[in-house]
Amino acid sequence: MELFGKQQHLYFLNHDLADRVKALVAETLNGGRTAEAPLQLASRAAALADDLISRFESENRLPHPIACRAGCGFCCFNQVEVTPPEALLLGHYVARNFSQAERDALMAGVSRALDLKAGKSKRKMARLRQQFPCPLLQRGKCSVYEVRPLVCRAMHALATESCEQELLRGQLGPGEYYPHRYEYIWSISSGLQTGCWESRCQTGVLDLDSALRDFFAAASPVEQWLRGERVFRR
Repeated sequence: MELFGKQQHLYFLNHDLADRVKALVAETLNGGRTAEAPLQLASRAAALADDLISRFESENRLPHPIACRAGCGFCCFNQVEVTPPEALLLGHYVARNFSQAERDALMAGVSRALDLKAGKSKRKMARLRQQFPCPLLQRGKCSVYEVRPLVCRAMHALATESCEQELLRGQLGPGEYYPHRYEYIWSISSGLQTGCWESRCQTGVLDLDSALRDFFAAASPVEQWLRGERVFRR
């Protein structure tokens, strides 16, 4: 695997890893469609991603250290997409760990973001990135770091200054990055989507803001998703 990549090659698919995750979906859901199943599925997928990334980076000498540190939130102005199991885990985490006041503030932020994004292309939203902080970014830190989406686990930088400049200029994408992180994350996400489709559960990728809105608008989102109902509007 090459150590450096360019933005257009971000999404390299490891078919063996995707098939491994697809099997994980079947194993988890066939073991019983309890309310815990999709949450366990998303957690296991995230743990697998973390393990693969950690092992690669401990076994291979990286030419440059990864510059990301706590409190550096420039990438938290990217538009995040999640799979339904991730959305269910995020919603469940918020419901369990946020106070009512915190949840109200979060959903107000979600509504503002959706209003601002309405009718805008991804290219235009990239130019206006400073207006779209992740609603889960609170006081400069991720409020759901423990269960953060897969794509957030891929994001990294070799120089925080370049991330800051890209944000200020309304640009997207690292100039240089380590492609193993994106290969693992993209492949795991692909396996999740295929596995959910084969299990007759809603699949695809969802806008994070929309997914949070739809989770809290549903009567019983986890159970509805397990029954094959459409919980998320995209």
